[in-house]
Amino acid sequence: MSERFVYLILGSRGGGRSSVVSDLVDFGLDSSTESQVFISEDDAVHWESPLPIRHTLCEQKRYLWKGVDEGIIAEATGETVFVVADGMSDPADFVEAFFNWLQESSYELGRIISIVDCHRVQKERKLLQWYDCCIHFSDVVLLSNRSEVSNKWIDEFQDRYLKEYFPCLFVFVKKGRLANPPLVLEPEARRISKLFDEADEYVFLDDEEEEEVEEEDEPAAGDPSKDPYLAKLGSGRRNRILPDVRNLIGPENG
Repeated sequence: MSERFVYLILGSRGGGRSSVVSDLVDFGLDSSTESQVFISEDDAVHWESPLPIRHTLCEQKRYLWKGVDEGIIAEATGETVFVVADGMSDPADFVEAFFNWLQESSYELGRIISIVDCHRVQKERKLLQWYDCCIHFSDVVLLSNRSEVSNKWIDEFQDRYLKEYFPCLFVFVKKGRLANPPLVLEPEARRISKLFDEADEYVFLDDEEEEEVEEEDEPAAGDPSKDPYLAKLGSGRRNRILPDVRNLIGPENG
Protein backbone atom coordinates (compact mmCIF):
# COMPACT_ATOMS: atom_id res chain seq x y z
CA MET A 1 0.00 0.00 0.00
CA SER A 2 1.42 3.37 -0.99
CA GLU A 3 -1.40 5.35 0.65
CA ARG A 4 -1.67 5.86 4.38
CA PHE A 5 -4.94 4.34 5.55
CA VAL A 6 -6.88 4.68 8.76
CA TYR A 7 -9.58 2.23 9.84
CA LEU A 8 -12.35 3.01 12.30
CA ILE A 9 -13.56 0.10 14.43
CA LEU A 10 -17.05 0.43 15.93
CA GLY A 11 -18.70 -1.88 18.47
CA SER A 12 -19.75 -2.19 22.07
CA ARG A 13 -17.55 -3.26 24.93
CA GLY A 14 -17.70 -7.02 25.42
CA GLY A 15 -17.96 -7.87 21.72
CA GLY A 16 -14.53 -9.48 21.42
CA ARG A 17 -12.94 -6.46 19.80
CA SER A 18 -9.42 -7.01 21.16
CA SER A 19 -8.99 -10.43 19.54
CA VAL A 20 -10.55 -9.31 16.24
CA VAL A 21 -8.42 -6.17 16.01
CA SER A 22 -5.34 -8.24 16.81
CA ASP A 23 -6.25 -10.67 14.02
CA LEU A 24 -6.66 -7.82 11.55
CA VAL A 25 -3.22 -6.45 12.38
CA ASP A 26 -1.39 -9.78 12.53
CA PHE A 27 -2.85 -11.34 9.41
CA GLY A 28 -4.31 -8.41 7.47
CA LEU A 29 -1.13 -6.34 7.16
CA ASP A 30 2.14 -7.06 5.43
CA SER A 31 4.97 -7.90 7.82
CA SER A 32 6.82 -4.73 6.76
CA THR A 33 3.88 -2.37 7.40
CA GLU A 34 4.29 -0.02 10.35
CA SER A 35 0.95 0.32 12.12
CA GLN A 36 -0.67 1.85 15.18
CA VAL A 37 -3.76 0.83 17.14
CA PHE A 38 -5.46 3.55 19.18
CA ILE A 39 -7.85 2.55 21.97
CA SER A 40 -9.51 4.72 24.60
CA GLU A 41 -8.14 4.99 28.12
CA ASP A 42 -11.40 3.58 29.52
CA ASP A 43 -11.42 0.58 27.19
CA ALA A 44 -7.76 -0.12 27.94
CA VAL A 45 -8.67 -0.84 31.56
CA HIS A 46 -10.93 -3.67 30.40
CA TRP A 47 -8.76 -5.04 27.60
CA GLU A 48 -5.87 -7.41 27.97
CA SER A 49 -2.87 -5.11 28.17
CA PRO A 50 -1.13 -5.04 25.85
CA LEU A 51 -3.43 -6.38 23.14
CA PRO A 52 -2.47 -9.85 21.93
CA ILE A 53 -0.88 -8.44 18.76
CA ARG A 54 2.21 -10.27 17.52
CA HIS A 55 3.01 -7.98 14.60
CA THR A 56 6.48 -6.63 15.40
CA LEU A 57 5.89 -3.23 13.76
CA CYS A 58 2.63 -2.43 15.51
CA GLU A 59 2.53 0.26 18.19
CA GLN A 60 -0.33 0.35 20.68
CA LYS A 61 -1.48 3.80 21.74
CA ARG A 62 -4.20 5.31 23.92
CA TYR A 63 -6.44 8.32 23.56
CA LEU A 64 -8.77 10.07 25.97
CA TRP A 65 -12.43 10.15 24.94
CA LYS A 66 -14.46 12.99 26.43
CA GLY A 67 -17.19 13.27 23.82
CA VAL A 68 -17.77 14.79 20.41
CA ASP A 69 -17.00 18.38 21.44
CA GLU A 70 -13.46 17.63 22.62
CA GLY A 71 -13.02 15.03 19.89
CA ILE A 72 -10.20 12.53 19.38
CA ILE A 73 -6.62 13.39 20.24
CA ALA A 74 -4.46 10.83 18.46
CA GLU A 75 -0.96 11.53 17.16
CA ALA A 76 -0.99 9.09 14.24
CA THR A 77 2.28 8.40 12.42
CA GLY A 78 1.99 4.79 11.24
CA GLU A 79 1.54 3.68 7.64
CA THR A 80 -1.74 2.04 8.68
CA VAL A 81 -3.74 3.20 11.67
CA PHE A 82 -6.65 1.65 13.55
CA VAL A 83 -8.86 3.82 15.73
CA VAL A 84 -11.06 1.71 17.99
CA ALA A 85 -14.12 3.66 19.12
CA ASP A 86 -14.71 3.76 22.85
CA GLY A 87 -16.98 0.81 23.57
CA MET A 88 -19.31 2.83 25.79
CA SER A 89 -19.59 5.85 23.51
CA ASP A 90 -22.50 6.99 21.37
CA PRO A 91 -21.48 5.83 17.86
CA ALA A 92 -22.95 8.94 16.23
CA ASP A 93 -20.83 11.16 18.48
CA PHE A 94 -17.73 9.10 17.82
CA VAL A 95 -18.20 9.00 14.05
CA GLU A 96 -18.61 12.78 13.96
CA ALA A 97 -15.47 13.27 16.06
CA PHE A 98 -13.57 10.83 13.85
CA PHE A 99 -14.81 12.62 10.72
CA ASN A 100 -13.45 15.90 12.08
CA TRP A 101 -10.14 14.27 13.02
CA LEU A 102 -9.82 12.71 9.57
CA GLN A 103 -10.24 16.07 7.83
CA GLU A 104 -7.19 17.39 9.66
CA SER A 105 -5.08 14.27 9.15
CA SER A 106 -2.92 13.08 6.27
CA TYR A 107 -4.75 9.74 6.07
CA GLU A 108 -7.23 8.22 3.68
CA LEU A 109 -10.15 6.31 5.12
CA GLY A 110 -9.56 2.62 4.57
CA ARG A 111 -12.83 1.27 5.92
CA ILE A 112 -15.24 1.55 8.80
CA ILE A 113 -15.74 -1.82 10.46
CA SER A 114 -18.39 -2.77 13.02
CA ILE A 115 -17.93 -5.70 15.36
CA VAL A 116 -21.38 -6.94 16.45
CA ASP A 117 -21.82 -8.80 19.73
CA CYS A 118 -24.52 -11.16 18.44
CA HIS A 119 -25.13 -12.90 21.77
CA ARG A 120 -25.78 -9.65 23.58
CA VAL A 121 -27.95 -8.17 20.83
CA GLN A 122 -30.11 -11.31 20.88
CA LYS A 123 -30.60 -10.87 24.63
CA GLU A 124 -31.15 -7.10 24.57
CA ARG A 125 -33.17 -6.00 21.55
CA LYS A 126 -32.71 -2.30 22.34
CA LEU A 127 -29.09 -2.72 21.23
CA LEU A 128 -30.35 -3.10 17.66
CA GLN A 129 -30.90 0.66 17.42
CA TRP A 130 -27.37 1.29 18.64
CA TYR A 131 -25.90 -1.15 16.11
CA ASP A 132 -28.15 0.21 13.36
CA CYS A 133 -26.20 3.44 13.69
CA CYS A 134 -22.84 1.62 13.56
CA ILE A 135 -23.84 -0.38 10.50
CA HIS A 136 -25.16 2.72 8.74
CA PHE A 137 -21.55 3.95 8.58
CA SER A 138 -19.88 0.56 8.05
CA ASP A 139 -18.24 -1.01 5.02
CA VAL A 140 -17.84 -4.34 6.83
CA VAL A 141 -19.88 -5.91 9.63
CA LEU A 142 -18.13 -8.63 11.65
CA LEU A 143 -20.55 -10.98 13.40
CA SER A 144 -18.91 -11.98 16.68
CA ASN A 145 -19.95 -14.03 19.75
CA ARG A 146 -22.19 -16.37 17.75
CA SER A 147 -21.67 -19.63 19.65
CA GLU A 148 -24.92 -19.33 21.62
CA VAL A 149 -26.92 -17.76 18.80
CA SER A 150 -29.00 -19.75 16.32
CA ASN A 151 -28.39 -19.64 12.58
CA LYS A 152 -31.98 -18.50 12.20
CA TRP A 153 -31.32 -15.42 14.34
CA ILE A 154 -28.14 -14.64 12.37
CA ASP A 155 -30.05 -14.88 9.08
CA GLU A 156 -32.80 -12.61 10.39
CA PHE A 157 -30.24 -10.09 11.65
CA GLN A 158 -28.54 -9.85 8.27
CA ASP A 159 -31.85 -9.79 6.39
CA ARG A 160 -32.86 -6.57 8.21
CA TYR A 161 -30.09 -4.80 6.32
CA LEU A 162 -30.05 -6.77 3.10
CA LYS A 163 -33.74 -6.04 2.53
CA GLU A 164 -32.91 -2.34 2.78
CA TYR A 165 -30.11 -2.82 0.22
CA PHE A 166 -27.25 -2.10 2.59
CA PRO A 167 -24.07 -2.64 0.52
CA CYS A 168 -21.83 -3.53 3.50
CA LEU A 169 -20.08 -6.88 3.66
CA PHE A 170 -21.13 -9.30 6.44
CA VAL A 171 -18.35 -11.57 7.74
CA PHE A 172 -18.42 -14.25 10.44
CA VAL A 173 -15.96 -14.19 13.33
CA LYS A 174 -15.10 -17.63 14.72
CA LYS A 175 -13.39 -17.77 18.11
CA GLY A 176 -12.01 -14.29 17.59
CA ARG A 177 -10.53 -15.14 14.20
CA LEU A 178 -11.31 -14.10 10.65
CA ALA A 179 -11.02 -16.35 7.62
CA ASN A 180 -9.65 -13.57 5.40
CA PRO A 181 -8.38 -10.44 7.22
CA PRO A 182 -6.95 -8.82 4.05
CA LEU A 183 -10.42 -8.94 2.49
CA VAL A 184 -11.84 -7.08 5.49
CA LEU A 185 -9.16 -4.39 5.16
CA GLU A 186 -9.51 -3.95 1.39
CA PRO A 187 -10.02 -0.16 1.06
CA GLU A 188 -13.24 -0.32 -0.93
CA ALA A 189 -16.24 1.77 0.18
CA ARG A 190 -19.34 -0.36 0.81
CA ARG A 191 -21.18 1.83 3.30
CA ILE A 192 -24.63 3.28 2.83
CA SER A 193 -23.67 6.60 4.44
CA LYS A 194 -22.19 9.19 2.08
CA LEU A 195 -20.57 11.20 4.86
CA PHE A 196 -17.01 10.16 4.01
CA ASP A 197 -17.48 10.37 0.25
CA GLU A 198 -15.91 13.19 -1.72
CA ALA A 199 -18.51 15.81 -2.58
CA ASP A 200 -17.08 16.22 -6.06
CA GLU A 201 -17.91 12.59 -6.83
CA TYR A 202 -21.44 13.81 -7.46
CA VAL A 203 -22.35 15.85 -10.53
CA PHE A 204 -25.16 18.39 -10.34
CA LEU A 205 -26.72 20.52 -13.02
CA ASP A 206 -25.08 23.93 -13.27
CA ASP A 207 -26.64 27.35 -13.82
CA GLU A 208 -26.13 27.19 -17.57
CA GLU A 209 -28.53 24.26 -17.75
CA GLU A 210 -31.13 26.47 -16.07
CA GLU A 211 -32.29 23.71 -13.78
CA GLU A 212 -32.30 23.87 -10.01
CA VAL A 213 -31.16 21.10 -7.72
CA GLU A 214 -33.11 21.26 -4.51
CA GLU A 215 -30.94 21.32 -1.38
CA GLU A 216 -32.77 18.38 0.18
CA ASP A 217 -31.91 16.27 -2.87
CA GLU A 218 -28.18 16.71 -2.47
CA PRO A 219 -26.25 13.76 -1.09
CA ALA A 220 -24.80 14.00 2.41
CA ALA A 221 -21.21 13.82 1.14
CA GLY A 222 -18.85 15.56 3.51
CA ASP A 223 -21.62 17.21 5.54
CA PRO A 224 -22.48 15.77 8.98
CA SER A 225 -25.62 17.89 9.20
CA LYS A 226 -27.14 15.97 6.29
CA ASP A 227 -26.48 12.49 7.62
CA PRO A 228 -29.62 11.05 9.25
CA TYR A 229 -27.72 9.88 12.33
CA LEU A 230 -25.69 13.05 12.77
CA ALA A 231 -28.33 15.67 11.95
CA LYS A 232 -29.38 17.88 14.87
CA LEU A 233 -32.51 19.75 15.84
CA GLY A 234 -32.51 23.45 16.63
CA SER A 235 -32.03 22.55 20.30
CA GLY A 236 -28.72 20.89 19.49
CA ARG A 237 -29.96 17.37 20.18
CA ARG A 238 -29.60 14.68 17.56
CA ASN A 239 -32.55 14.11 15.28
CA ARG A 240 -32.23 10.40 16.13
CA ILE A 241 -31.58 9.63 19.78
CA LEU A 242 -29.80 6.33 20.41
CA PRO A 243 -30.17 4.25 23.56
CA ASP A 244 -27.33 4.71 26.05
CA VAL A 245 -25.20 1.60 25.65
CA ARG A 246 -23.96 2.00 29.23
CA ASN A 247 -27.46 1.15 30.43
CA LEU A 248 -27.69 -1.95 28.23
CA ILE A 249 -24.39 -3.73 28.85
CA GLY A 250 -22.08 -4.20 31.79
CA PRO A 251 -18.36 -3.33 31.95
CA GLU A 252 -17.27 -6.43 30.05
CA ASN A 253 -13.86 -7.19 28.60
CA GLY A 254 -13.09 -6.87 24.90
